[in-house]
Amino acid sequence: MEAAPDALRADLQRFYGLDMDEIGHTVRVRRAADLAANLPEDALTWGRIDERATWGTAKHLLATIADNTGFLAWTKTKAAKQGEWRGAIERPGFPRTANVQKLDPDNMLRILRMPRT
Repeated sequence: MEAAPDALRADLQRFYGLDMDEIGHTVRVRRAADLAANLPEDALTWGRIDERATWGTAKHLLATIADNTGFLAWTKTKAAKQGEWRGAIERPGFPRTANVQKLDPDNMLRILRMPRT
């Protein structure tokens, strides 16, 4: 509740029709806590606690489909020969990594052929 009291108030009203001002009077505290802990995934409260939760499963799946479709189309272009596809949709809570190292195919094969322990 401390992280996002306004979002929790809105979620309890939206999903359960529960007025937070009634907690402790007509609604028991334990019941309100149970309801809050089991809010659906598209509740505002989860997005305030963890930025990754601002998108639900459907949005993440749609972004993945769009990324895969875009990547497949990109592989058929001249730009694909440079090997730097930058068309991925940014997701909340997942910053782009700038410290990714480039690896040419020969070095990759050398690493893959190394003995595993």
